[in-house]
Amino acid sequence: MSRILKSPATRVLALVLAMLLLGGLLPFFARGTASPISSAVGIITTPLQTVAAWVANVTRDISSPFTSAAYLQDIVEQQEEEIEALREQLINYHEAIQRAARYAELLELKAEHTHWQFQPASVIGVEHSAGAVIAFTLNRGSLSGIRAGMPVIRGQNLVGVVAEVGLTSSTIHTILNPHVNVAVYETLSSEIGVATAPPELAMQGYTAITQLDLATPIAAGRLIATSGLGGIFPRNLIVGTVARMQPGQQYLHLTAVIEPALDFATLRDVFVLTAQ
Repeated sequence: MSRILKSPATRVLALVLAMLLLGGLLPFFARGTASPISSAVGIITTPLQTVAAWVANVTRDISSPFTSAAYLQDIVEQQEEEIEALREQLINYHEAIQRAARYAELLELKAEHTHWQFQPASVIGVEHSAGAVIAFTLNRGSLSGIRAGMPVIRGQNLVGVVAEVGLTSSTIHTILNPHVNVAVYETLSSEIGVATAPPELAMQGYTAITQLDLATPIAAGRLIATSGLGGIFPRNLIVGTVARMQPGQQYLHLTAVIEPALDFATLRDVFVLTAQ
């Protein structure tokens, strides 16, 4: 009998019975507290839950930098798109201002010259020679009523003359082209002459009135405009300003070196004078 009581199986059975008895009695002594089985399960599962929570926190901390980097990248891309949209709006705004300025010039010209007729055109090609802009290609041709010999202006300023015409485009020679001769006068003294661009001056961006008398009243700073003689260019289109006076060949004459009123390198829009 003592041998049976001392056996391991008997001891385990006694331990189980004791735990069951304790589990049945404890609710009577501590109402509202967890049962022994629940407590035992809690003892086992609580460490596991702690470990699981720690693993979740570590995983979140590791992935957080990557999530933040992706989020910041999205913000950067969104801001770049917004900047590009604003840039396009700014370009459109500047173009609208330029169009408004061009049409303001056109309205002013029409108010002063009611019998003139204009054809707006844009520069689509530029021809240089030794650094000088001597010709433009325009996006208007014979279908728009343009013919060779028509003056080309920008505001009150002379650009040149139509030289060749296609159906939808045309070529103009600027006043820096050696083939262009313009009848002009100096607005203060009314001294007349012909402006043409010698190659050595055209490459510097100048045209000139040559063969002037040594006693000419023309001087540096004076304004040069078209005289209307010859019938090609109407009177009082501005050609430019006298930059300097220099002696001609053999010092028998003077040359008035003229700086054009327009910067042909930046010119983008013009008007062709189709009727005058």
